[in-house]
Amino acid sequence: MRVMGIDCGTECTGFGVVDLDSRDKLVCVSFGGIRLSPREPLPIRLSTVFDRLSAVIQQFQPDRVAIEEVFYSVNPKSALKLGQVRGVAMLAASSQKLQIGEYAPLTIKASVVGYGRAEKEQVQLMVARLLCLEEIPEPTDAADALAIAICDLHTQATLMRQRAGA
Repeated sequence: MRVMGIDCGTECTGFGVVDLDSRDKLVCVSFGGIRLSPREPLPIRLSTVFDRLSAVIQQFQPDRVAIEEVFYSVNPKSALKLGQVRGVAMLAASSQKLQIGEYAPLTIKASVVGYGRAEKEQVQLMVARLLCLEEIPEPTDAADALAIAICDLHTQATLMRQRAGA
């Protein structure tokens, strides 16, 4: 199974593509960040996110896409902009008929580190370790996207085992 994780952001949207092979080994396929200029109007930034994510989806052909759920923000304007980026990311995936998994930040951290309140650095180190990478993926948004993909793969593998046992 191949999953593309997306870490939505208004300045940088990270993506990461991870395979779970037949031996249940996680394999990093690709990762990166879509950097956005805050000087560009929001509609242009949203179009850039849609076009770049659509291209990554077409290039790597994931089976699913996973995105972090909206978290509550102190700044309502920032939360709205982030929600718009999430909507565009979901549109890029759903327009290519892909199922989308959404996960809370605590769930992602617990899946990758084993502790839902883990620090960002702990998540990044564990992502590198789980994917046998020599360095922490950059930008940090890409490491977060890989963590989201790993969370989805763990969740889907568990669901498949439960169905098989039923």
